[in-house]
Amino acid sequence: MCKDVGECSRMCLPYSFVGFVFTLWVGVMIAKQDFFIGGLDDPEQAKSSAFGAMTMFIVTFFISLGGIFYDSQFKKEEVTTEAGPNGQEGYQLHSEGQPTYGAAN
Repeated sequence: MCKDVGECSRMCLPYSFVGFVFTLWVGVMIAKQDFFIGGLDDPEQAKSSAFGAMTMFIVTFFISLGGIFYDSQFKKEEVTTEAGPNGQEGYQLHSEGQPTYGAAN
């Protein structure tokens, strides 16, 4: 699933953004209109928990950004070439049968 830091960071980035937006919305709903949410015994504790979770999603978001940056700076892509005996790269250009398009013969 996560082979390296970059892949894990790219997976966590959207998840943490959505979590941040959702917990922000929940925190604001609890802070401004807690009477619409049934079953809250202590609205202050619920608000604190929602904003605490939001903070953790923000931290995860920035750690994911750092992981993506780290991976892009320090991970080098391997370049492979299949060269032939004279340094050829495995393809051949044919000049036979090509139209001359007005070249003087």
